[in-house]
Amino acid sequence: MYDLLIKNAYVLDGTGAEGFHSDIGISGGKIAAMAQAINAQAESVIDASGLTLAPGFIDAHSHQDVIVEEYPECICAVEQGITTQITGMCGDSAAPVSPRHIDDALRIISSLKGGALPSPVENRFTFGGYLDHIDKPLGTNMAFLVGHGMIRAAVMGFENRKPTAYEMEQMKALVQQAMDGGAFGISFGLIYPPGSYCDAEEMSELCKVVAQNGGVMTVHVRSESSGLIEAVEEMLGVVRASGVRCVISHHKATGGSANWGKTAKTLELIQKINAEGYDVFTDQYPYTASATGLSTNIPDDMFTLGTDKLIAMLSSAQGRSELRPLILGTSTPKERFKYTMIGSSPAHPEYNGRMLNDIADELNIDPYELQCDILRDDKLLTGGIYHTMSEDDLKRVMQYRRTMVGTDGMWYPGCGGCHPRSIGTFPRVLGRYVREKQYITLPEAIRRMTSLPAQVYGLKDKGLIVKGYDADMVLFDADKIIDRADYGAFRTRCEGLNYVIVGGKTAAENAVFTGAKAGRIIRRP
Repeated sequence: MYDLLIKNAYVLDGTGAEGFHSDIGISGGKIAAMAQAINAQAESVIDASGLTLAPGFIDAHSHQDVIVEEYPECICAVEQGITTQITGMCGDSAAPVSPRHIDDALRIISSLKGGALPSPVENRFTFGGYLDHIDKPLGTNMAFLVGHGMIRAAVMGFENRKPTAYEMEQMKALVQQAMDGGAFGISFGLIYPPGSYCDAEEMSELCKVVAQNGGVMTVHVRSESSGLIEAVEEMLGVVRASGVRCVISHHKATGGSANWGKTAKTLELIQKINAEGYDVFTDQYPYTASATGLSTNIPDDMFTLGTDKLIAMLSSAQGRSELRPLILGTSTPKERFKYTMIGSSPAHPEYNGRMLNDIADELNIDPYELQCDILRDDKLLTGGIYHTMSEDDLKRVMQYRRTMVGTDGMWYPGCGGCHPRSIGTFPRVLGRYVREKQYITLPEAIRRMTSLPAQVYGLKDKGLIVKGYDADMVLFDADKIIDRADYGAFRTRCEGLNYVIVGGKTAAENAVFTGAKAGRIIRRP
């Protein structure tokens, strides 16, 4: 007897091949049988007539690791078909924290999640120890990278300088310790202090450790706007120096029309290095608006002052006067913030989903002063959304065969605002970009969401519908699946997603989480 029997499914197996009809028998969390007609008893049967069965989606770029201790259900992931998340991106991870620089580590973690830690900080003193601490049933499976920002903060705090030889050895030892503890690699966030204080030599030395362990490096490059091409060239130099497998995170061209089209050159550079025998990939979310903290408007070197001093500057006329040319440059306030939307403001939730300039007009206030007010009131924790990208660049990156799908998202119950990518990324690709715009085919889109990230990150028994593989699957209506989350209504569930199965258990029905937690922590072998 099977635990679950799926009948009459149209199967896209994750390879990119055309589909076929099959029944699927599931036992013990594994795919136990595949045949056109399985006549056997099962505890539960799903009639999948008219539906497409695919491997569970693998989110190639998630930030849920920083909140999974408090919110293990991973609801926003499950409800869009994600069954496995790759987390710890952009240089930020939940561990390790060093006793010497606890406050600096907490600055990084707090910038992502806000609030106090839900358990003693000692649980985060080692990367493996933290994974042990959170090793419990989850809504999805979860694999982890260690953040370079956390590694640097553990050794050097927020000091903006090159590491000494001794500090470099300490950082390398922490990377090795994290990989021994289960990390699949390292992530860099080169616009976020203190990770932004490093140079290519530092990255190369750490990536050599990762490469020696068969791991992966991901990177939020140093610029995604005017310096995009140079930033990608910098990272490809690190790849050549270290031999590490690399993923360029949420690849795009931002900052307005002056930078649009630059992805043609960056993808050419990526294709060239792959022809040389290296392994470089990208991931992408399917939106023309990006999102990150509003505090990134403040120059990196100012963060060496510490959070309290920065908030004090934002609270005084003199401090705002000093910051004004650093934030505005040669632009007027209206020009500087014309693309900026407030994504999440803890102190001013009424601003969420609204353009900053529109709020300033309504309040009859200088947009620069309003930005300072919001950052001050939110203690630098404001989330911003930036409408600065082009559809042509999105299409070009999406059509590159080494591009995976990632949400770059984080949402939790009670969250006042977030980018809709946290809720709608995967259904949006399938509905808007496969069915409606036909940028890529459905079998190819499923490959990008399943077997490709499984291959890139080395996830065993995931990403394919194959006998013996993990029973992580989605059943959806290819004619109806679509995202409904938007900037003003970010929490609206998708349509056309019938079942999400994690470890053989039904985790969502009609895009609603069932409460089942059959996911687990995945450690690097």
